[in-house]
Amino acid sequence: MNYALSIPSPLGPTISAKRGPSPVISNPALVEIAKRLYDMRKVRDQLLGDTLFSEPAWDILLDLFISDHEARQLSVSAVCIGARAPSATALRYLTMLQDAGLVERTRDERDGRRSHVQLTILGRRRMAGLLGRMIDE
Repeated sequence: MNYALSIPSPLGPTISAKRGPSPVISNPALVEIAKRLYDMRKVRDQLLGDTLFSEPAWDILLDLFISDHEARQLSVSAVCIGARAPSATALRYLTMLQDAGLVERTRDERDGRRSHVQLTILGRRRMAGLLGRMIDE
């Protein structure tokens, strides 16, 4: 059974805490901004070259923010692919984000060899606050 509880955030959007691995940001406007930013980065890399720009941490945060809203779990390997960086680079940034308290890894209950990555509550709040500034401006 899933129980939903709405928690008002001081940053504006509502965080819906569901029984399970992670609360989900429920503000569709913020998720749309995240999707547009993530897609624009792909287009920018195609048009201007991917060697000029490298922001694996930002790509990871955007991808995780979007996946939270869509209630998708991302494995470590999926996060590395979404970062559009070599695996070693993506893993290094993933560790830095984890050390900063913005993301967390959890073991897959069905397959102990695999881990999932998600934003922490702090990570969700910070991303929502940052993306929310794009609406306000």
